[in-house]
Amino acid sequence: MKIDLSSLRPVELSDRARFDTALKKMGSQSCEACFPNIFMYREPYGLEFVEISKRLVVYERSSRVIHYPIGASTGPEMLYNISAAFAEAGLTDGEIYDVPESFLDDYPDCDQYFELEYDEGAIDYLFSIEKIASFTGPKLRKKHNLVKQFQANWPYAEVRKITKEDIPVAAKLASDLNSRLEQCEFLDEEAVALQNAWEHFDELGLSGILLFAEPDYPAGLSIYSMLPSDTVDVHFEKADHAVKGASQTLTWQLAVALRGKAKFMNREQDMNEETLRHAKRSLDPERFFKRYFLRNLQ
Repeated sequence: MKIDLSSLRPVELSDRARFDTALKKMGSQSCEACFPNIFMYREPYGLEFVEISKRLVVYERSSRVIHYPIGASTGPEMLYNISAAFAEAGLTDGEIYDVPESFLDDYPDCDQYFELEYDEGAIDYLFSIEKIASFTGPKLRKKHNLVKQFQANWPYAEVRKITKEDIPVAAKLASDLNSRLEQCEFLDEEAVALQNAWEHFDELGLSGILLFAEPDYPAGLSIYSMLPSDTVDVHFEKADHAVKGASQTLTWQLAVALRGKAKFMNREQDMNEETLRHAKRSLDPERFFKRYFLRNLQ
């Protein structure tokens, strides 16, 4: 099988329909295969892609890895050949990212081709929208208490769907909240992604809500997009922690807004950050999207 990488190129906004069609065929809940994420982070991660056998293969130039192909299921032999082509071109060291757990289930003999690695910090957390909206279960009932405190302290609070007119307010709130955090490379990358989100909000198919503690006091925002399955991907969620209960109220209100539109909310990875891991697990995840790293056996 001859693999031509000559058409490898950066991801563009006009590629959205192409990616959405391929992802629908794949049915993946992975946040990494979601086009808005691929586009928003294309600059800091150097994301490019090429079509191979009607599958879209994303190449991450910054880390020199390819992602598991988006489209029809890819077996181990084809996956090995694709990876080998990138390695022979000097683009990777034979590593493949975002390999779904289902691949290992479908091809238990894939260890003939690959070494397998797993990082717990790279799993996606998937939550039941209905459970969060209705505070089902002991963990979520604790969140309900914080929501009631927020409602008591801020009787004029409201939630607004983000429109184009609201983007300057949302952008300023996100920037202000991030400025309170210890600055790091991740926040620099996120700043680029957020700027892409604000500039191309409608074209990327993004939606979101703004939580106001008072009419002129924005206290939180959530930005999401629909995956072509029964899942939404929450790309950004930020709340003012000086407002007690704002974070819990924002998450609850997002679930209420999504009721009937999807079953699951993908709140992405914790990146082995202990505070973030605790926050995600306190919401009682329904399931996980486990991704693996593969490396070609030489």
